[in-house]
Amino acid sequence: MHLVEEVTGEDEEDQDTKECKKLFKNMKFFVSREVPRESMFFVIPAFGGIVSWEGEGAPFGESDQSISHQIVDREAQGHRFLSREYVQPQWVYDCVNAWIILPTENYLVGRTPPPHLSPFINYDEEGAYIPDYAKTIKHLQAAARKEILPLPGVGKEDLEDPQNLLVEGIIDRAEANDAAQRKQKMMILEQQYRDDLKKELQGVTYTSAGSKETSTGVVQTGESTASVQENVDDDMSKVMMSRKKRKLAEAMKISKKLKEAQTDRIKQRKKKIDEAQRQRS
Repeated sequence: MHLVEEVTGEDEEDQDTKECKKLFKNMKFFVSREVPRESMFFVIPAFGGIVSWEGEGAPFGESDQSISHQIVDREAQGHRFLSREYVQPQWVYDCVNAWIILPTENYLVGRTPPPHLSPFINYDEEGAYIPDYAKTIKHLQAAARKEILPLPGVGKEDLEDPQNLLVEGIIDRAEANDAAQRKQKMMILEQQYRDDLKKELQGVTYTSAGSKETSTGVVQTGESTASVQENVDDDMSKVMMSRKKRKLAEAMKISKKLKEAQTDRIKQRKKKIDEAQRQRS
C-alpha cells in the first residue's frame, strides 16, 4: 500500500528532494483518531516515514511495538507505550519546514507548542524580525550539518582560515586611511572652489595666498570632518544618479526605515508580554 511503503520517485532528482525523502526514514507513525488524517497520510510517506491509523484498512495496529511516534491531540490517552513518543501534530509539520528532526520536548502532549513559523518568510532578510524559536531552529540545523555558525560579519571561509580575518583587517584599515585622505583633499578643494566663486561674484580679487588661507580655514571650521564627508558623499551620489534611480534609492531607504520600525514594535510588544508573564508567575 502506498501509504506505508517507502516513497520512490524518478531517477533524476535533485539533492534536496533526495534529502527530503529521508527525513522520516526508519520512523513508524500511528495517527490517533482525534487527529485529522488526510494531511498526515500525505506528508509522512512523502518524507520517508511509515504511517498507520485506527480503523479499517490500517496496516498495523496501535499496539505495534515498533511504532516510534504516535500523533495525538489530547491528553486523555488509554494505555501508554514507553517505547514511543507521543507528540502533537505540529511537530510533524515543523520538522518538514525545518528539514530536520526537531526535539520532541516542546511538542509533548499537554504542553503549549512553540509558535508556528511560516516557511514562506525569509528570516535572513536584512531588518526582518527573527523570532526566538527561529534562532533555535537555525542552530539546530547547523548542528545537524555539523557546522559552526559564524559571528555577525564573519564568513564561513574565515572560520576555516582565521588568518583571513587579520589580513583583511589590515587591508581594510589601509584602504580606509587612503580613502579618508583622498576625501579630505576633495573637501578642501571643493570648499576652496566655493569660496573663490563667492569672492568672484562679490567682485573681490583673490590670490593664491588667499586661496591657501581659505584652504587652511576649512580644517579650522566648526563643522566636523565626518559630517562634511557624509554630506559630500550624499551630494555626489545623488548627482551621479538619474532621476529614476534617485527615487528608487529614496524608496529603499523609506522601506528599510519602516521595516526597522516594525521590528522595534514587535520587540517592544514581546517585551511587554514577557514582563506580564513574569508578574503573573
